[in-house]
Amino acid sequence: MGAPVTIAVLAEKPSVARDIAAVLGAKRAQEGLLAGNGYVVTWAIGHLVGLAEPQEMEPAWKTWRS
Repeated sequence: MGAPVTIAVLAEKPSVARDIAAVLGAKRAQEGLLAGNGYVVTWAIGHLVGLAEPQEMEPAWKTWRS
């Protein structure tokens, strides 16, 4: 039998993390996370990703026409 697996879940904000943790049964609160039932649920505050402008990926795309 292999080692137990813990699944990490990253939520966009604490309130969403609490809702997800409740559904998953992660009831043990620690600083910055909720854990239990094979899950660790944590959260971010603020944006983690953003959209890139086309020219940031390919300079030739700065002026394109459809």
